Amino acid sequence: MNSISTISINDKAAKQPLATLIDGWVISDNEIFVKPFETYVSQWPNTRFSHLNSFEFRSQLLTIDSQSPPDMIILDGKTDWVAAAELIKTKLGNETQIILLTENSDTTTLRHALKVGFKDVLTIPFDEAELDQHLYDCATEKRNNQNQGQVSVFINSKGGMGATILATTVAHLIALEKTTNTALIDTDAQFGCTASLLSTSPKFLLSDALDQVDDIDEFALNGMLTKHESGLRFITSRSEELVDNLPEFKSIAFNRFLLQVRNNFDHVIVDLSRGLENATLPAVAEANNIFIVVQQCIPAISEAATLIKQLKHLLGINQKNIKIIVNRYTKSNEIKPDEIKKSLHVDELILIPNDYQSVNSSTNLGELLATYYEKKPIVRKLRETSDFIMNKQSEEAHGLKRLFSFLRS
Repeated sequence: MNSISTISINDKAAKQPLATLIDGWVISDNEIFVKPFETYVSQWPNTRFSHLNSFEFRSQLLTIDSQSPPDMIILDGKTDWVAAAELIKTKLGNETQIILLTENSDTTTLRHALKVGFKDVLTIPFDEAELDQHLYDCATEKRNNQNQGQVSVFINSKGGMGATILATTVAHLIALEKTTNTALIDTDAQFGCTASLLSTSPKFLLSDALDQVDDIDEFALNGMLTKHESGLRFITSRSEELVDNLPEFKSIAFNRFLLQVRNNFDHVIVDLSRGLENATLPAVAEANNIFIVVQQCIPAISEAATLIKQLKHLLGINQKNIKIIVNRYTKSNEIKPDEIKKSLHVDELILIPNDYQSVNSSTNLGELLATYYEKKPIVRKLRETSDFIMNKQSEEAHGLKRLFSFLRS
């Protein structure tokens, strides 16, 4: 059984992303204590813990009013943990979770620790799963307490399914409502075409934002995001300049940027047309809606089935957050909706009708579908998708309100 001790921890594959980003402190004067914990934390794509000795810890608390408080504090049992806990409660209140790691734990220690405000006491060595659960709980509680914008992710089941056009059009439709503010993030540094679809040159790239993510505030964020005439804000990853290497970024930086965007926008649409990638997994973990884009062909449906398994069993995504979009749908195709539902083990599909001419004209002329082809069936169907994301209610002919039930086949 793997355990964290003051000696070592076994390396293993990255863990499932947490519900949201967790910032924490590890308080210890002992490097032997800290190193295995740093190895443990490195397994998570969206956690960041800073090591502080006792002096640094007290200095940080004195200036805590000018910075964001940590979500969790891990205290070494060899420090003066009683005094530390009282100081934390005085400066931070009850919002920060405190975990005590000690080699010698008895009933008296446990009772005293809980009395002064510790979330739990873990005795070294202990099962990693115990600390895993505290991180999951902390992230879930933080997410539930935050008034953050909703995240909707569009993913191609395989290349060329049309996720970028769908994501861009849906984001544009939401922006046109003028009732909420919307941001679109295009993560594809090689083939991303959001700027072209919006006929708007970006001021900054995603890589620029991530390079200075720790310094971005609300005003800097608005400067980083390019504003489309509809009011939609967006940021793209693709540069028009020839580069030797595509920019790479880490999931922790992307997660921090996503958190900033969610704090300032009601709806965040993320184009993950390239599929699941380690750097962008936080967007999947935090997504309220994951739209998997397929077409009526066996390779796309097969890849979608694999993707659904990865989302559910490897990343722990709830089935209710996963929606299947059948793009370029035609009734004449021999692969029928019922067969797709059976293959993917889903009850509903979003059927986007095939309209090659409108889409082709839109992309060639830089004319957005929602602006120039608003009466076309394809736009009406995508508007139902945007309405669903916004949780809009629709008025039926007889006057009763209902949720827009666009998930019909």
